[in-house]
Amino acid sequence: MHQLQHLADQAPQWNLDDFVEAANQLLPQFLPDGGAEGRIQETINARLVRYYSTSGLLDKPLKQGREARYTYRHLVQLLLLRRLLAEGYGSGAVGQLISNKTTPELEVLLQGGTQLTVEATNPALAFLAKVRDRSAYPAAPAGSGVAGMAPSVPPPQALPPLPSRWVRHPLLEGLEIHVRDDFRYPTSPQERDALLQLIVQALTPSPKRRSPP
Repeated sequence: MHQLQHLADQAPQWNLDDFVEAANQLLPQFLPDGGAEGRIQETINARLVRYYSTSGLLDKPLKQGREARYTYRHLVQLLLLRRLLAEGYGSGAVGQLISNKTTPELEVLLQGGTQLTVEATNPALAFLAKVRDRSAYPAAPAGSGVAGMAPSVPPPQALPPLPSRWVRHPLLEGLEIHVRDDFRYPTSPQERDALLQLIVQALTPSPKRRSPP
């Protein structure tokens, strides 16, 4: 972010080619980890910038004569847009989010300083995120009024939580799955595929799980 802050102080105005070059130099710092090949595929070009501008995903460029000029705000918008798209968020929700934020708010989002509320475009990613959220926080007791977290001190005269029930699903000799009664089953093929992927990962032996010879 030091380089971004330096650019903010300069208040630059780039032509399209220089803007693309500046964005590509900074972009690898903000993309999710995915290896060198993934980073190469994320390269920005002039045609892509024009598309983002005409689609409303970026602010319209300034005009200096007949030439388009791009500012520091355009740069932060573009970097955040590419990061969110790489993380699986839909372009429609992302574009609305970016256009409605001030430049300081965009900087905070770019640094990951606040939680996004836009939905992932990939239903499987969204389902996995919900599974992780349920795993991270225990279910709140009945009457607590807090979703996803159990309060440290129960409210006065709160009813005790109902015991959870588990349903056994024997699959093979030595293998069965236990499902809690409040589990939300997948409702789409993408969610089912994501759940199957989690199960396969859990059943794949790792070096730590293998029994000694």
